[in-house]
Amino acid sequence: MTDFAIGQRYLSDTENELGLGVVVLVDDRCVHILFPQSEETRVYAKASAPLSRVMFKKGDTITDQDGVTFTVSEVEITNAVCRYHVAETDKPIMETRLGASIQLAKPLERLLANRIHQNDWYELRQDILNTQAHLASHPLKGLMGARVDIIEHQLYIAHEVGKRIAPRVLLADEVGLGKTIEAGLIIHQQLLNAKAERVLILVPDSLQYQWMIELRRRFNLEFAIFDLVRTASIAEHNPEQNPFLTEQCIIASIDLLLDHADLHEKALEAGFDLLVVDEAHHLHWDSEQGGNDKYELVEDFAKQTSGVLLLTATPEQLGLESHFARLRLLDPHRFCSLDEFIDSEDNFAQTAQIAEILLNNEPLTQGQLQTLEQLLGHEVSDDEQGRGRAINELLDRHGTGRVLFRNTRESVAQLISGFKGRKATCYPLALPETWQNTYHTHGKLREQLWSEELQPDGSWLEEDPRVVWLIDILKHELKHKKVLLIARSGATVESLEAVLRLHAGIKTAIFTEQMSLLERDQAPAYFSDVEGAQILLASEIGSEGRNFQFASDLILFDLPANPDTLEQRIGRLDRIGQRREINIHVPYVQGTATERLYRWYHDALNIFSQISPTAQTVQEQFIMDLKPILEGQGSDDDLQNLIDEGKQHRLALEEMMQQGRDRLLEYNSCRPRVAHKIAQTMQEFDDTNTLPRFFERFMSSINMDFSGQRDGSLMLHPSDEVQVQGLAIPEDGMTLTFEREQALVREDMAFMTYEHPLMQSIFETINSGSFGNASVATLQTKAMPEGLLLLEVNFRVEAIAPKMLNLTTYLPRPMLRVFISQQGTDFSEKVTSQMITPYIQRLDKSRAGQVVKARREVIEQRYDQAVSLANAQLDEISREAIERFNQRFEREIERLQFLQTINPNVRDSEIHQLKRLHEQGLQALGQLTLIPDSIRVLIAVKPN
Repeated sequence: MTDFAIGQRYLSDTENELGLGVVVLVDDRCVHILFPQSEETRVYAKASAPLSRVMFKKGDTITDQDGVTFTVSEVEITNAVCRYHVAETDKPIMETRLGASIQLAKPLERLLANRIHQNDWYELRQDILNTQAHLASHPLKGLMGARVDIIEHQLYIAHEVGKRIAPRVLLADEVGLGKTIEAGLIIHQQLLNAKAERVLILVPDSLQYQWMIELRRRFNLEFAIFDLVRTASIAEHNPEQNPFLTEQCIIASIDLLLDHADLHEKALEAGFDLLVVDEAHHLHWDSEQGGNDKYELVEDFAKQTSGVLLLTATPEQLGLESHFARLRLLDPHRFCSLDEFIDSEDNFAQTAQIAEILLNNEPLTQGQLQTLEQLLGHEVSDDEQGRGRAINELLDRHGTGRVLFRNTRESVAQLISGFKGRKATCYPLALPETWQNTYHTHGKLREQLWSEELQPDGSWLEEDPRVVWLIDILKHELKHKKVLLIARSGATVESLEAVLRLHAGIKTAIFTEQMSLLERDQAPAYFSDVEGAQILLASEIGSEGRNFQFASDLILFDLPANPDTLEQRIGRLDRIGQRREINIHVPYVQGTATERLYRWYHDALNIFSQISPTAQTVQEQFIMDLKPILEGQGSDDDLQNLIDEGKQHRLALEEMMQQGRDRLLEYNSCRPRVAHKIAQTMQEFDDTNTLPRFFERFMSSINMDFSGQRDGSLMLHPSDEVQVQGLAIPEDGMTLTFEREQALVREDMAFMTYEHPLMQSIFETINSGSFGNASVATLQTKAMPEGLLLLEVNFRVEAIAPKMLNLTTYLPRPMLRVFISQQGTDFSEKVTSQMITPYIQRLDKSRAGQVVKARREVIEQRYDQAVSLANAQLDEISREAIERFNQRFEREIERLQFLQTINPNVRDSEIHQLKRLHEQGLQALGQLTLIPDSIRVLIAVKPN
């Protein structure tokens, strides 16, 4: 029987919500407990009271009734009541003065207070911690959690750049190769690995929403769009608050900061770790006049931001000065003189020529071999190994190799078995009589191209021949196909959708800027479903951000005036991941501007047949002559002459680009062997994914209701009965999939990976909470006497250092397990947890509590012994970890220092930062600490 005394503190084993109670009365048979937090009093029989005594030990943290915390330095017991001497004050604290709200997190505290979890929670905790330790050292950490296809060149760039400290690079892949995905992967890695905490993305106003959605859908990254309304609202509520300090990850329009000098200054003042600038080709600069306003704004941020990513699809062959200007933003010390840069590019021509020969596996002449040896400074053997080494050394010497990444369709096609291609079919429609000599054929270009906008009441539907054509092609030629239609405006799309759905009986879905985020999710999901919509009708917003590779038929109901916009439309289908040839259907009314524009795009720019990196440049060159002809102010011969001239100019530019191709740069932007290994590792991780079984096991253990769907997905249904709170699950539940292929076509489903926010919240629950950290069970064994008590204690080995160092990777044993008997015999090495797991049986909570109360003294003794045994291993773990850490950092520092002697693009700041982190890591690994993680009491019983 427990010896109760007035003033002692207890927890109720059956009513956890009552908080910490205090004994207020003891008589012969009963004990009276007051629970101040809940203002309840309970009377228990002394012989069977479901109570657990709360006593703290030296080093524990306690909280008094005023909420002040103290560290216990000594425990004194007077008349069976604890008096706690604390480090912060000379005045001791009686246990009667302890706060009523108590959080017991340490495993021994919870065990002795009868806060015991079932054995499956305990084992689940160990599995989670071991999985987390394994993932911390995985070479693709930060890449595995994105909703992206396994595409080698994208993964290579992301892996190469994302692992750097403060990367400063220019991503310049051709259109459709995924620069936004590459940037998202880099941002995701930098945030997940704590290499960056504050990120600013500067984009044109029209791309803000696209970036926000892309980052949320693909990478589960929540970025806030900062516009004038948001910043004004923040200023209204708190005029002293810098709005750019209210969020860590921000998307802002460049124009917003240009138009509002105060916001520009506040954003600079707030400071960021990583700056991302899209459409960087709009940043103009020349050696005489300097930069335009956009260039100067970005330059302001680039000067004080350690990491910078610039994105542009404009090749350097179309303007060396412009290309130099962007490199100058990344490293103004290295790229300080345009003349020197041009000279270095010219001098590199010889290197590039030899690299071309090596990459094509062509034989070297004796003269070329001698030139190569002069470049490298040593002899080169003309065999496979020697040529491979030579290529790598040329890459290290490449002028822009570390700051510029540029993949072309031609180079990427070798890795992904080429692209399926695309073709256009035009549908000339007769000019209605009512359109003769009206704005359809004469007038401003805008009115001719989008004449339906002049009739917002929808009356244009009755006479526009494209409407009848659309119904006919959907009911016949495209009857059994998924079709994407893009038109300029939401009003046009809404009118067409109503006609198709109500009058033609065609299953439709719609996607416009007027829809809510939820509606925009639902429409593509309905379109992607096999039994869903035949056609998705989208306004221009449908050509931004969303990809529909599962469809291969695109209807361009109208044509945009800008070739880049047209390429964006086609790019919704014609991109990596498309498995079929793209069929582009272009209806136009004869004798209108749309017909003339189609001929210009098709014959002069060749934009329907392939991506044309020169299309925008050619159009800008000819726009003054082109516009009046499109408006009908010239003859057919005038149009044809302009088309011929435009075609010749395009072919000349393409020839210049082909001659100026930098094969060495392309190779450095995606080294095939390395890229293939990364992709293979990613695929193997997917193929051996144990997450689904683990995930369902965890959800079952916490009483989360979930159900499997016919397509293999999983639906979570939160309720008040869930036993763990704080998980990243929406109140209305969520649908998720573990399959990458399904996630790529069903964006309404969460792609569940170990890096998903929900899994991260589970890891955080384990690391900072008490889930499964105290358990009592029986061990069926013939090898030990019945009733023998065994204690299993697990410790986490921790190093206090910046998260970006990821020191867990270097620990030979991030978790320590001590397994000892009640006599103190250490079985840790002889008896592993895997050996005993099949023989462990659950013990009900009541009997478990009785075991702890009856064996409390021996448990505490063996626990102290376990702590001593674990501490004795720290020195050896520290030594091994320091050795591993030294090898990694010293090798990387030496590599960069050598590389700097032959390639000035290696920045001093990058090497200095590595050295600083090296010192921090060594200091932290020399001061490892043990964190008690979990404890399990096992009682030996004879097998049944």
